[in-house]
Amino acid sequence: MSENRRNPDVRIGDPERNQAISLLGEHFSAGRLDVQEFDERCARATSARFRSELVTLFEDLPAPRFADPTPQRNPGRGAGGTALVLSVLFAVLALALLVKQPLLAVLALAGLVFWLLHRRG
Repeated sequence: MSENRRNPDVRIGDPERNQAISLLGEHFSAGRLDVQEFDERCARATSARFRSELVTLFEDLPAPRFADPTPQRNPGRGAGGTALVLSVLFAVLALALLVKQPLLAVLALAGLVFWLLHRRG
């Protein structure tokens, strides 16, 4: 893990992308990102291949920031985590439909489907 901290261009996988999107959701919920910024950053996180691409999404934001290439916790495994994940995904979906942002709606639905499938496995 210390090797990953020294080299920001280590390839990442779905757990790291999901962690970044979850953290972006926290900033969106706190009002630090508007819908368009959140949508753009989530799209960039979804297509990221390297750790450095995720780190740059948080350069202008306070904590929580993407720092560790391996998630320390899985928000979908605890009872409180389940409620948080579902609340954020449904809030993003409702907001996307309200402001007519189809890409954001698709990302929220994809996140919900991925999270549900991931919980089963």
